[in-house]
Amino acid sequence: MRIPYAIQGMFFAPALVSLIFVLKAFCPSSAGDACFADFFATPVFLPLVALYNFFGSFPGPNWQEVSFLLLYWALLGFFIGFILDLCTHRSPYSPSQRPPL
Repeated sequence: MRIPYAIQGMFFAPALVSLIFVLKAFCPSSAGDACFADFFATPVFLPLVALYNFFGSFPGPNWQEVSFLLLYWALLGFFIGFILDLCTHRSPYSPSQRPPL
């Protein structure tokens, strides 16, 4: 039995964000060196930037920022997986399976 892509995306996206957090935490802080995780920091933290622009500050303790990011990416992964599920499932109205986009 195949696990739906929506569920896979709901677990994969926060795992990827957590991996980026861990890579950033263990990055050497020598002067002038850029980490591999630095390139992914902007897309990962964009939801917080939007939240700060909307509220002016984060409406809660600082530890909730990380949980907000993980929940945001879980929801986004769920929707991307759900779209893939809809695009690749067999339609009851067509005899053949639709190809993925």
